[in-house]
Amino acid sequence: MAAPPPPPPPSPPPFSASVLPIDFIAAEILPRLPAKSLLRFKSVCKSFNTVISSPEFVRLHLRHSLSSDNRLLVIPSTDRTVYTFDLDSLSSSSSAASATFSWPDQAFIEGSCNGVLLITGYFGGLYRLVLLNPSTRTYVDVFSTTNYLGFGFDHLNNDYKIVVVIDYHTNVLKSRVTKIYSLNSKSWKIVENKIPPDAIQYPYSGALVDNHLLHWIFWTPSTGKRIIGCFDICLEKWGADVPLPGHYCDKNELQDMGVVDGRLFCSFENRVDLSYDVWVMEEYGVQESWTKLLSVAIPDYVKGGIVPVAISGSSPSQVLIKHQRDSEMFWYNTVDGVTSKVNVPYFWDHRAYIFKGSLVSLPGAKLFGAVYEPPVEE
Repeated sequence: MAAPPPPPPPSPPPFSASVLPIDFIAAEILPRLPAKSLLRFKSVCKSFNTVISSPEFVRLHLRHSLSSDNRLLVIPSTDRTVYTFDLDSLSSSSSAASATFSWPDQAFIEGSCNGVLLITGYFGGLYRLVLLNPSTRTYVDVFSTTNYLGFGFDHLNNDYKIVVVIDYHTNVLKSRVTKIYSLNSKSWKIVENKIPPDAIQYPYSGALVDNHLLHWIFWTPSTGKRIIGCFDICLEKWGADVPLPGHYCDKNELQDMGVVDGRLFCSFENRVDLSYDVWVMEEYGVQESWTKLLSVAIPDYVKGGIVPVAISGSSPSQVLIKHQRDSEMFWYNTVDGVTSKVNVPYFWDHRAYIFKGSLVSLPGAKLFGAVYEPPVEE
């Protein structure tokens, strides 16, 4: 008689904290996951919900997110939908986009900090500033006037702040005022302004470095002088000017300024070599550290200047660039000059932004659905 078959191996134990302690999961596994995945995991069990909702975990996840290479490109298209793309997956054939939300009216993205976007526009007939976390679909609505503005994080006081520079015009003179809005106190206040009232300011939205330093270019027509003014959100005051690439700036037309991969950039029209050139500041505040990132022949981009959007995480020689006057975007190879057009929806915004998903919750934030519904002004 044949021997009976051996018993089947024991089934693996069900998933439980005894297999992987919840402290290990919370510290080593969950912080590395995308914000949208974590929001779904909150419904798995009470322990996950408690961990993921805690302020300590939100800060831990933010640190992991900011240090990772996972970046999203966000653009508002002309169909009134805001799309997000995995940056390093962009190509001429890719169309893998996530429709994040829709606006009832035209809107503009003016800044990005810690996974939160600053969006402006006329909603319900009123001009508004909206701070939005696309990952959590929460927002804070701030009533304001249309001005030069910027947005960042005060790490000394754990407070998100909006800065606006307001120009007042009368028949006699022009004055300029700097105001700052604190999300913690939900109030505006006027701070000292050192920018000459006759200086022309651009770009519209400030370039943010290290989450708390906002920059604009100021040009005084009477002297022809250009400076980069810096506003410190933590100290709530204008600091020392940041030097431009002096010898180069004097000979070429400065078109734009912004931030690419955490560094200030300036774009120029080179009228001698007939090219659009982009320079980046490798060491913040050091004039000698300005380095040419790329140079594109003007005949290839006759429609206007260019701005860099991001540098590829997988190939540092690949720079994502955007036309100034239309929505076309390209990967540009800084080694051989080869360009590859990127397939993205047409968008009207003057800038596309890079952000990293986070669980950051703003004070007084509200949840909204697929379409933004503006509140009623009190």
